[in-house]
Amino acid sequence: MSQTSLAYAAITLTTITWASSLIFAKLIFDEVGPIVFVALRYTLACPFLLILTLQWRKNHDRDDVRKNWKILLVAGICGPFISQVLQYIGLELTTASDALLLLNLTPIFAVLIAAPLLKEAITLDKILGLVLATIGATFIVMTTSPEYSAINVQRILGDIIVIVSTLFFALNGIAGKIAIGTESAIAVTFYSSLFAVPFIWVSAIFFEDVTVLLTMSGLAWLVIFWVAIINTVVAFILYYESMKHIEASRVQIILNLIAVWGVMMSVFILGETVTILQIFGGFLTVVGVILAQLAQVKRKPNEVLITSK
Repeated sequence: MSQTSLAYAAITLTTITWASSLIFAKLIFDEVGPIVFVALRYTLACPFLLILTLQWRKNHDRDDVRKNWKILLVAGICGPFISQVLQYIGLELTTASDALLLLNLTPIFAVLIAAPLLKEAITLDKILGLVLATIGATFIVMTTSPEYSAINVQRILGDIIVIVSTLFFALNGIAGKIAIGTESAIAVTFYSSLFAVPFIWVSAIFFEDVTVLLTMSGLAWLVIFWVAIINTVVAFILYYESMKHIEASRVQIILNLIAVWGVMMSVFILGETVTILQIFGGFLTVVGVILAQLAQVKRKPNEVLITSK
């Protein structure tokens, strides 16, 4: 098997692991609150990300983090802290399938934010992609799930919170894109996660019961360790290894598979039901995102984006 084929297999496996993060979290929400879940995930992942950062610096010039701490702090607050916490709070209120379909909105928000901040042009392709993605998201949010005879307010609230989380994740991506000009992608991921961890724990102490750490089952700990190590660290390695052999822009398009795998897992593992209109909404969202990403491909085919699910 060629290196390119292995790279495509690696990025496909990455999409599967990232999709499973929300599924696994949903399985243990009866024991662990969403903020504690996120706090444990990044706390456990940071030592492994530190090892990767130190390993990378053995073969490269050392970056001066002190010069970039402000943008790294912004990336950490917007991404691992606000975005991830909101994402999992929303997940607790809505279905995993809804959350996974709506997470595809991140690149659309990134296009809108990049226009004023990075002076990137909003082309006709991007506008069309934005319109399609917005229509798709509306179908996902407003469609009544088969479990309910009427529109469920809690589910819609969860969907809205997930959408807001994608806005902050897009801000995280923009901050990461700026930081990566002087820092390695590995260092940006590590330091942004490290800066976010104290904020997440303080939020957990104020808003959730952290004493659950003393009563969590073996299954809950297994899920958290799996998501922290496999879905965060190992998937991160596969993601960047694949980008050595595949154009970054193509990788970003392949990442749309996360929603596909996630919806399948939500049906077969969680027993959720998905309507035709929700699937259609997800399809429109993915098409809209791909249109926006293809416009980006024409402009910067090898651009690297910071991402983590």
